[in-house]
Amino acid sequence: MNSNRALRVEPQRHPLGRGWLWIRSGFDIFNKGMGPSVAMLLLWLGIGLLIEQLPAGGFISQLLYMVWMAGWMVVAKGGDEQGRLTFSDLFAGFRHRLTPLVMGGLLTLGLFTLVVMLCLGLLSLWGLEDIFSQDPEQLTLTVEQARGVLLCLLVGMALLVPVLMAVTFAPALIYFHDVSVWQAVRLSFQGCLRNMWPFLWWGLLGCAMLLLGTLLMLIGLLVVLPALNYSIYMAYQDIFLAPGEEEPLPMTGFEA
Repeated sequence: MNSNRALRVEPQRHPLGRGWLWIRSGFDIFNKGMGPSVAMLLLWLGIGLLIEQLPAGGFISQLLYMVWMAGWMVVAKGGDEQGRLTFSDLFAGFRHRLTPLVMGGLLTLGLFTLVVMLCLGLLSLWGLEDIFSQDPEQLTLTVEQARGVLLCLLVGMALLVPVLMAVTFAPALIYFHDVSVWQAVRLSFQGCLRNMWPFLWWGLLGCAMLLLGTLLMLIGLLVVLPALNYSIYMAYQDIFLAPGEEEPLPMTGFEA
């Protein structure tokens, strides 16, 4: 299944304020089908919890990450172009491009595992590998040990950023454009890199909304999580798709 619009030669660069527009557009799509959005989220989370109970459930969940995200992208596409959200679209990734999407999930798992191994290697190199095996209630750290753990966490976070950049748009690119896994992660990384500032703004706003949703007895997450998933589709469309008949996202004062 190809998207109606072709990929740009290079991902489009956007200014800072675009991050807010992506999120706002994600909520616009959510408002076109609040009930289906919440139902899909609950089903998605419920299936995930069931899978986690299986042997190697965590491994299976990681393999299916891009499969599920491709489904959310198809749902968002229907909401954006047709004004309605179709429940069955959540399973679109299981019907089309399943193998490359699973391979993308495997690549994601491998990259995350590599980051964890590098962090554990640093802890071992600095003689801190025994810290996490101690009783948390009796754990005491020297200033040097605390500094080493903090530095390791910062290194891990810095390494995770490019991994997240590489996988953010990969499901949509694999599903809609039949590109290879490697090309998808490369384009995704390039698109995020060219839009570093709007994505920083998008991430800060998303974190604030997730925190607010958590404070609202978790009920707010039923709104925020689907809307953020839809906003990823809107960002993908804005960055990667060549101009077509669809109207572009509106400009705001942040665009300067």
